[in-house]
Amino acid sequence: MVVRWDPEHGPEGFLEATAQQARLVLDVEEGWPTYDAGLEFQGLAMNAMSKTPEGEYASSTPSALYIIWGALTDEMDAPGRGSPEQDAAAVRHMKQAAAEWLKVVESPEDRTTYLDRWVHDECGYERKSS
Repeated sequence: MVVRWDPEHGPEGFLEATAQQARLVLDVEEGWPTYDAGLEFQGLAMNAMSKTPEGEYASSTPSALYIIWGALTDEMDAPGRGSPEQDAAAVRHMKQAAAEWLKVVESPEDRTTYLDRWVHDECGYERKSS
């Protein structure tokens, strides 16, 4: 079966799957259930990236979401993390990211703005200078 693939947002159905996963992040209990849902979000992005046709660049939306959800879950499981206060802040950050994603997922322009802000401003990845 051939999966339709878009250079911006990846395989067909990916954006709807991300919306469903964002709703799950918001609906699960706080703490480790939120973390687990965040890991599933990262896995969803990784799976979409793996569907990139040979010789093509990975789609920008799944790639950025992979980075974002990797950083968000690291807020709970990275070395030196794990105090109750840090975990609570990490859960709030994940739920914020999920809620904001649901507001922008249907708009290509708003998605681009969201992904840029979350990768660089929220998760702290440096912007490349031109």
